[in-house]
Amino acid sequence: MNRQKDLFIVDMTTVTKGGSEKPIRRIVESALDFLDRAAKEIKTHPKYSIINFATAIELMFKARLMKEHWTLVVEHPSKAIQKDFYEGKSRTISTDEAILRLRNVCGENVPDDAKLIFKAISENRNRVIHFFHEAVTKRAKPSQIEAVIKEQCLGWYHLERLLRSWGKPFSKYDAEITAIDKLMRQNWQYLKAIYDTELPKIIEDQKKGIVFADCGGCQFKASEVSNLTDMILDHKCRVCGLGQRYLEFKCPEDDCGGTIRMEADHGTKGVCEKCDHELDQGEIGEALDTEMVDHGMMPDAKNCAFCMGYHSVVQHHDYFVCTECLSVESDISLCDWCNEYQIGGGDLEHSHYTGCEFCDGKAGWDKD
Repeated sequence: MNRQKDLFIVDMTTVTKGGSEKPIRRIVESALDFLDRAAKEIKTHPKYSIINFATAIELMFKARLMKEHWTLVVEHPSKAIQKDFYEGKSRTISTDEAILRLRNVCGENVPDDAKLIFKAISENRNRVIHFFHEAVTKRAKPSQIEAVIKEQCLGWYHLERLLRSWGKPFSKYDAEITAIDKLMRQNWQYLKAIYDTELPKIIEDQKKGIVFADCGGCQFKASEVSNLTDMILDHKCRVCGLGQRYLEFKCPEDDCGGTIRMEADHGTKGVCEKCDHELDQGEIGEALDTEMVDHGMMPDAKNCAFCMGYHSVVQHHDYFVCTECLSVESDISLCDWCNEYQIGGGDLEHSHYTGCEFCDGKAGWDKD
């Protein structure tokens, strides 16, 4: 819960109903400034780098909520007063609450691994401000500084992907985001000490048949590959800790023989590097679907609450995959009212009355 007075004061003549772009852009610009400072000071002033980085994440999520409506940033939206908010007098929400509201109100899901790292960054900021953090003392060990760098590398990896997906006004700052990305990549080089330590074990494990790939975060070839199925692969980096999941498809074009890799949970386009064929949703579903059911005789509707994909989920061995956003889940729930399955919708224990993401349940029926 914060009072962001200096960051939220805005000329009231610029404010319109809903998410006015000008105040949002001012918050984004402030967040970018915090990110720039965090990236530049991580070695010389780790204390302020931790504070600045966590503040930037919080502001970016608040800006994203303001894109929907300014009241979503206030602790108690029903009591929100617009003038007080833009004068910095309203109590605003934490990063955790912002992520929750983004999911519940805007229908936009933040991956679990991103939530965990954002939470860790926020907790470290609180330790620095209110208590104690080993990495900000004069006697801090290199390993403690490296841990902070590792945490921020992961945080930036996830934050950048969100910023690139949020559209306007965030897209107007592509150049600034790219500049910060370059700064963060320079800091990733500090992780080479961890890579050098891990390298002998990596070489030993490679001889045993374990496969390693380049990490999408720190760029070192230290990401251990494990196969969940013949088409779902998990990567886990031994240097920065980044976990990534991919789906691999054989190119459906005749005589191509290429492989198409798509990152899970983000809906990235699947284009064959060999022949440029781009997979469509139907091809993805056909390749993944392993369910032994005659769909012509027994309709089997599975929806995705992550992207609101309707009948977009197929079963792939022990997993369920959305053919639109490529979210992969091991569990699926059945709505007791509409009798359709869904992934990403949480506990549907009381769905007969409350419904699910795709129906209003008995309560909606009675209301009508």
